[in-house]
Amino acid sequence: MTHLKPQDAKLLIVEDEELVSLDMRSIVEGMGVAVTGIAHTVDEALASIAAEPPHLVLLDISLNGEFEGVELARTIDRRWGIPVLFVSGHLGDKAVKGVDELNTLGYIVKPYYPINLREAVESAISTLPARAATPTG
Repeated sequence: MTHLKPQDAKLLIVEDEELVSLDMRSIVEGMGVAVTGIAHTVDEALASIAAEPPHLVLLDISLNGEFEGVELARTIDRRWGIPVLFVSGHLGDKAVKGVDELNTLGYIVKPYYPINLREAVESAISTLPARAATPTG
């Protein structure tokens, strides 16, 4: 099986902190990965995926102070089968409860170093089969 390369990958960033999301975009685009968009809410994320499905979603577990990212990951997996790479400063029991059964490719702990984000994204992308990002939902 041929695996996806960073320059062929499409990624959606779901992060409610504007500066963090822009930093993520800069790092990911610097790797040659196409960013399909930045979503700050669950509704924005769902609309973005419906409009342009990515290969991978970089998803903050805690959106607007709630652990909405876990439920969003469930919805993304159920509707589109798209894997997520979680980002969070909250990796306690409540934050990660139920995450094991989701289509996740790992965690990045905030605050992160750019090298850690690059390595995690590269590792996640390298596990994905080379296919068009055209899931329906």
